[in-house]
Amino acid sequence: ALEPMTERVACKACGESIVQSTADANEGLCVPCKRGYRHRIEEGKRRREEEKRYRESPAWKHWLHLVEKATPPDGFSRLSAPEQRFFAVRVLIGEVYNGGFDQYFYNSAADTYVQALEGLQELGLTDSLRILRAAKEAMFGADRVVPDTESRRALLRMKATTPAAKPVQQTLDRLDKEFWADPDKLDELLEEYANNHRLRAGF
Repeated sequence: ALEPMTERVACKACGESIVQSTADANEGLCVPCKRGYRHRIEEGKRRREEEKRYRESPAWKHWLHLVEKATPPDGFSRLSAPEQRFFAVRVLIGEVYNGGFDQYFYNSAADTYVQALEGLQELGLTDSLRILRAAKEAMFGADRVVPDTESRRALLRMKATTPAAKPVQQTLDRLDKEFWADPDKLDELLEEYANNHRLRAGF
């Protein structure tokens, strides 16, 4: 014989369907609402939906195309100037937000430092440009940023053993916070740049 259907009611807080016995035990609430973690579940759902929409968007498809096209050893040189600048600024944002300027300059992203400067200049992002230049000055002084990851890493490892390493890190920590504050609204203007140069055409 079929089991009788369990009566279900809506949670008084979030509206999710729950069995009557759960409602009776929790003053009409589902367990996540009763225990105070429903907001974390909903935030997780929202982020997953946003991520899903982004991965179906022209922006994401264009970025995957650029990453593949820019693959070493000579892929980056085959990008157009607008593509190079877009790519360089995007990897700058990603690295600094993930691990600060020390991570950016230590990783291969800084191989395109010059193009990042050009991109920020073309976009008129004066605060971000100032912060990036200050970080470069703190780490390399008047020396240029060598566009070779291994050479740059060797230099940075050597600098890390000098007495100047601690004040440099303090300066970088301050500059990281300034960059994270996003005074220029980088993402918005970078999207405008991509649209103005028709970088997403065909995606």
